[in-house]
Amino acid sequence: MPLNTCQQYLYTQLNGLNLPLGLGQLEAFIMPLPANDSANAGAYIYGSHHDEVRKAVPRARPGVLSSGGLKELTWQIDVWLLWFGQFDEPNVDLQFPSIVDFVCAVLRNAPLVQAADHAMDPVTGQLSQLLAVGERLSSTMPPPRAVADQALWRYDAAITCEIVEEIQA
Repeated sequence: MPLNTCQQYLYTQLNGLNLPLGLGQLEAFIMPLPANDSANAGAYIYGSHHDEVRKAVPRARPGVLSSGGLKELTWQIDVWLLWFGQFDEPNVDLQFPSIVDFVCAVLRNAPLVQAADHAMDPVTGQLSQLLAVGERLSSTMPPPRAVADQALWRYDAAITCEIVEEIQA
């Protein structure tokens, strides 16, 4: 279950970071972005797509993953950012873009996990290497919208972070 490895890795990179402009700490969650306005502000991490290709044979023997050749998995992991800004805050238009820029900078500079420091799947224990993290990022940021009480703006952004992972399988 290499998806768990990648989602957990991004969680460890993002959770608890001090945001720019004194906006507090980023709270990360591994779950889809909630649609309701009562959700917590933060980063919602959830895998969206992956491709994999065999790099070496043989296939693993059933139940013995470490007996197989290498496979390369390319993950597109979505990091949804949710933020609420005060409608009358003078710098409200600077705050959310600075959070998006900050999270992208963290992702593009995340350390790789290679041979000596294998990443481990929290469910199966399968070892992997993260060969590329954040080398390819894309984002979309729709316009903010007022929430029910009209005192806050809701800001959303989706950052798609590509992770290249290598496993034995």
